Amino acid sequence: MSEKKNNSTQSKDEKRTGVSLKTQKRFLSIISVCLVLAGAILLNIISSVLTDKYAALTADITSNSLYNIGEDSVEIAQKLKKDVKITFLTDKNSYEAYDTYCKQATNIADQLKKYSDGKISVEYMDLVKNPNIQNKYQEENLSVTDVIVSCADRYNILKRTDMFNFETYGDYQYITSSRAESALDTAILKVSSENVTTVGLINDYAIDDYSVLKKVLDSNNYKVKELSVERDDIPSDINTVIAFAPSKDYSKDAVDKLRSYLKNDGKYGRNLIFIAYAYEVECPNITALLSEYGMQLEDGLAFETNTSRMTSMADGYSNIAAGFSEQMLYISNYDQKKDYPVLVSRSRAVKITDERIAVPLLEYSSKSGICPYSAGDDWKYEDYLIEYVPVAAQGISGGDSGLSRLIFSGSSEMWTTLLQQQNFTNKKYIFNILNELNSRQDPGVYLDDKVITNYDLSSVDVSTKRIAGFIVYAAAPVLILIAGLCVFLIRRRK
Repeated sequence: MSEKKNNSTQSKDEKRTGVSLKTQKRFLSIISVCLVLAGAILLNIISSVLTDKYAALTADITSNSLYNIGEDSVEIAQKLKKDVKITFLTDKNSYEAYDTYCKQATNIADQLKKYSDGKISVEYMDLVKNPNIQNKYQEENLSVTDVIVSCADRYNILKRTDMFNFETYGDYQYITSSRAESALDTAILKVSSENVTTVGLINDYAIDDYSVLKKVLDSNNYKVKELSVERDDIPSDINTVIAFAPSKDYSKDAVDKLRSYLKNDGKYGRNLIFIAYAYEVECPNITALLSEYGMQLEDGLAFETNTSRMTSMADGYSNIAAGFSEQMLYISNYDQKKDYPVLVSRSRAVKITDERIAVPLLEYSSKSGICPYSAGDDWKYEDYLIEYVPVAAQGISGGDSGLSRLIFSGSSEMWTTLLQQQNFTNKKYIFNILNELNSRQDPGVYLDDKVITNYDLSSVDVSTKRIAGFIVYAAAPVLILIAGLCVFLIRRRK
């Protein structure tokens, strides 16, 4: 009876539509598949639009966030008040084809764009097909691998050597790591910021290389003006000068110029950062100036015996992790649990002689000491231990009208070669000092270089692997089984 009823129903449906029931089912199946595909495509389009508009919806699962930007970069992008354009001088596919790191650079540019709320735009203009670009930058030697960051009539051209670190093997040069994020951040700050500060750098008798310091200052919107205090007066419009590691004493006239500069006709409000030369120097004129600010040069180099303060390269004098003094100056933005310390090498020790006007800034541990320059090869460190040897200090002068600061740093390497050390915060600390001395609030760029280690999942952290594994091996199969069961039950009822 039931079979007859079904046959009757089937013949009625076929007569009404003119199509067999089997063909109808096939047609419905095709429509279902098309709807699923259309839904997947629509979902992909919606997700693409949302991730383009809302950067927080994207995720970088590499362990060092290779393809995403850090909090400092997000802050720079979000605080932009002017329109900035990032221009790659070739098409995107060609640029990314140069090297895997180039794809990372384009991703960084896209991330900056997403977080900028429309202030940053990214474009690709082929230099070969658009030679008029060269006409616009006639004084520049442009290449298709260059990136131009511009804001109104100001621009900064980034070469590949600015974006990436290279090594040479024979005749072959290859990229070892990327600094694209810090390079783009720096360029954005330079072209968009109105807060360019001039710092004087006194280079009399300086034999240590300070080119790294100049480059880092320039990258953070500080214009460096090299000065000779022996020959010239210090310009009145410079608020901070750095006396860099003189290998001999300044003349009395030169020190008088520094004295007069800090006093500023009784208005004070000036700053001198004195960076000491590591080797023994007889410098009575410089010593006299330091004593007026409550400090005295010690006769020798500071050494450290606390192994917890010594890096793998340390020898007691070099590559020592200095501690912040209890006054905690210039570290308001430090996270004591997360941030690495400041690295110091071959530092001349300083003594606080007047605690009313001078305080230590950086110190070695309770197991540190001072090795006199006159010590022979048979000296014993136990005989020269002094608790918490200061390797940086600050003295002040002035009064109600204003304060001038003289900051002493015993280590020139802290301001030069060690600025390039990853995992330490020399850059951050130095710019904390400079920004506070010059009343600057704009963020600095203190980012580490990023390295592509592998092209597989070995670069993904453990928690992300577990989540991915759960989705692939558990959640997805369960969802498929549930969907299959639902289809089975629906069909069975029919």
